[in-house]
Amino acid sequence: MDPCAPGPGESVIFYGMRRLLFVLHGATSVVLIGAATHHALQMRHYLRGRFERAALERTYARVVAVAYVLTFALGAALYPTYRVHVRGLYLDRYAPGFAELFDVKETYASLTLVIAVALGALAGTRWQVETPGLVRVYAVMSFIVCAVVWFNAIAGMLVASVRGVG
Repeated sequence: MDPCAPGPGESVIFYGMRRLLFVLHGATSVVLIGAATHHALQMRHYLRGRFERAALERTYARVVAVAYVLTFALGAALYPTYRVHVRGLYLDRYAPGFAELFDVKETYASLTLVIAVALGALAGTRWQVETPGLVRVYAVMSFIVCAVVWFNAIAGMLVASVRGVG
């Protein structure tokens, strides 16, 4: 018997759907990693003043925003199961360093959500033409999102390798 499984009369929201949510969270993470990486790579053209690939960049920015929100929402739906059955019953006792790593991961994910949504919102405008001075700020936003997405993916895999929700 799994020592982290809920006992009789205990219930955590979405516990029965945890495996499906975990797979969907992972799948949206893969889309997010790809879009964030490609978007960051497009910034090399923007920083050189070349906007020929603006349509492609806008597509990546929109995908980043949507995938980030979906990944975040799926992670939030998994969080009660993680908090009670993984962190509370296992990580805090046997692997506190991984519990702390997850805390850092969720903090970065929460703070970066705003930046990812802003990338998607700016993709719907022609800001490059109207305010070219913001190119560096926009590129930094893209680099932050990309770095946090990669950090969170690696941290999430490390935590799940110690004790997953399943």
